[in-house]
Amino acid sequence: MLVPRERPLAVAAAGLALGGSGVVGLLASVALLGGAGPVVDAFRARAVALGVDPVGAGEIARAIRTALLSSGTGTLALAVLSLLLTWGVLARYEAARIGALAVAAVSLGCGVIRTSVTAFGNGVDWSLAAEQHDPTMVAAVAEAFGDAMPSWLVGLGGGLTDLQSFGYIAVIVLLVVPASREYFRTRVESTAGVPVPWRWAGSSRRTKAVPP
Repeated sequence: MLVPRERPLAVAAAGLALGGSGVVGLLASVALLGGAGPVVDAFRARAVALGVDPVGAGEIARAIRTALLSSGTGTLALAVLSLLLTWGVLARYEAARIGALAVAAVSLGCGVIRTSVTAFGNGVDWSLAAEQHDPTMVAAVAEAFGDAMPSWLVGLGGGLTDLQSFGYIAVIVLLVVPASREYFRTRVESTAGVPVPWRWAGSSRRTKAVPP
């Protein structure tokens, strides 16, 4: 049984930040999943135009598609978990607090990976997917990737990632302060199952005590 007490401001703010970060994550995942197809198609066409072997360009395009879809799917899963854990945090479940801290930490790491794939993807050596490392090919692939990645996806993805990261950092800080830890861990023992005392009720017969 939970000890009746008012929810600390830190916990309320953590729930708000967690839910907000989840919503931002949903938007970021939609952008990644929706933009993966056009980016890959544009990359393949541009890479071939720059002299990359069509077979190699196809293999690299598949690697880029996998990276974008994996990042988008992971972002979506973490966003949904964040929204579910928001209810648990506000309902004062210690397991939800621990889960929220874990999701926040993982999401921060995934945000770095997401930014690496979008904003800094032209610095990734994608040619390794084609098992080739020719300097000319590496340069052509980097140029093709930069041309294929739309500025709206880079800007939107970077902005949403930054906003989400600030939210998750706030969640971590707010859920580890002493007021939050005490609020989640304070408990009282339940009286369920404790034997009811007996008393004499004006006769030789014993009866159960009547609760006040």
